[in-house]
Amino acid sequence: MGAGIAYVAARGGYNVELIDPDPAALERALARIAKDAARAGDDAVLARVATRQALPDSTTAAIAIEAVPERTDLKRTVFAALDRALAPDAVLATNTSSLSVTELARQTSVPQRVLGLHFFNPPAAMKLVEIVETAMSSDEAFDRANAFVERIGKTGVACADTPGFIVNRVARPFYLQSMRALEREVASIEELDALARGVGFRMGPFELMDLIGIDVNLAVSESVYERLDADRLEPRPMQRELVAAGRLGRKTGSGFYSYENGNYARLDLAAGTSANFEENVAVIGFGVLPDELALALEPKCPRLQRILNDEMLDDLDAEVTVVIDAGDGFSDRAEILIELDQRLEPATVIFADAYVTDITALAPRLRHPERIVGYGVLGLLDTQQVVEVVATEASDDEALALAQECFEAIGKGVAIVEDRSGLFLGRVVGGIVNEALSAVSEDVALPDDIDRAMELGVNYPRGPIAWGREIGGARIKRILERLARDEGKEFAPHRALRMLDTADDEAPNPIEEAAPDPMNLLGG
Repeated sequence: MGAGIAYVAARGGYNVELIDPDPAALERALARIAKDAARAGDDAVLARVATRQALPDSTTAAIAIEAVPERTDLKRTVFAALDRALAPDAVLATNTSSLSVTELARQTSVPQRVLGLHFFNPPAAMKLVEIVETAMSSDEAFDRANAFVERIGKTGVACADTPGFIVNRVARPFYLQSMRALEREVASIEELDALARGVGFRMGPFELMDLIGIDVNLAVSESVYERLDADRLEPRPMQRELVAAGRLGRKTGSGFYSYENGNYARLDLAAGTSANFEENVAVIGFGVLPDELALALEPKCPRLQRILNDEMLDDLDAEVTVVIDAGDGFSDRAEILIELDQRLEPATVIFADAYVTDITALAPRLRHPERIVGYGVLGLLDTQQVVEVVATEASDDEALALAQECFEAIGKGVAIVEDRSGLFLGRVVGGIVNEALSAVSEDVALPDDIDRAMELGVNYPRGPIAWGREIGGARIKRILERLARDEGKEFAPHRALRMLDTADDEAPNPIEEAAPDPMNLLGG
């Protein structure tokens, strides 16, 4: 990390001193910088980098960035030495990812000049830098740090000194809820990773933890959990068990996966075929999802009927063989599904939105529970390349196969998952959106900065708040209410979710309108 920060600073035109007590580490750093410079075609970079094996007694450096390992005692020692060496108007920054910047600032003689500059690995490639302000940080220090970040070609986002800052806090549900899904046997590791990639994540949670290092991921999770004291962010036992067993991921040859010859068994949920779906289909519901489903299925089906609302059920074609119920996206559809079960011929199969309706609890209330199959399309159909398909114990194999055939006909990969609250994608993406809104309400950062941070810092397909608006606050609220009911009140939806359904032209602007209600920060 230190070599990477030195490289981007030198490439930005700064003269850099790189300090490490280990001469071998300095040699490796210079080799890394030379390699990055050659790749970028900038031969002048290495000439701007000098090395030292000890901190100087005094320096004219305008900014100092500490990037030593995440040990509070070591960072305090380095900070004290830098505090003595720097001029009073120099900026003193830490690259910590999870420790308190405020605690480090309090050890210095000029706490007003201290802030965090949290780079992401590798700094040469990653665009984001979190600029972490303490309550003592001066506007001048922030402005100078921001100018530095801009000059080296990075995007800075301002955030408060809170546990995990933006990225490491908002990303926790991606890992923790994935492990909870695995504990509840929603699907296999390989299937869960494939589902995550199917909605746009570059890597699934388990393969990413193996890449980062399970020990590193656990350390960050423990730090955020201990400092926030939030039960929803408690690390999972399986992480600790893997670390105790020395299975840390790629670097040890095994973790969640086994890495024989550096490879692992990655599963891809193949896109569906272009075959027709030879069924007479009715799509029930109003809103974007039923419209998208009907549009996608229309060229594939011999006959397709669109039922716009529940008052039109009398118009259902008597020869319909598949009914896809989408409802309004957030209301429990149990009573409508019971009515459909009573109206329809026994051979007609019903697909129900398993994010909003508990189909396992519903099954005993039906005359023909064998024909009910759940499905999960979280947001826009066009942005989701996979669909979660859910069977109850009563669902028959033919109904399940028909659901798989239906979604494959419109080009989607299908994963068969167990019927648990939120399935997989609902609990993970819903948890991420909920955590982002919690961070906004606590003044950690502005909504746009949180979205920008998650897109640039961890390559999320969309910022969580924008993603939440796409899915709908009411839909996420319903998913999380079911999760809280089944797994604990700590997963309850944040009250600010309702703001995701506010029209942009009606929502308050968080910059122009300093309202006392933290939920108003979601507007604009």
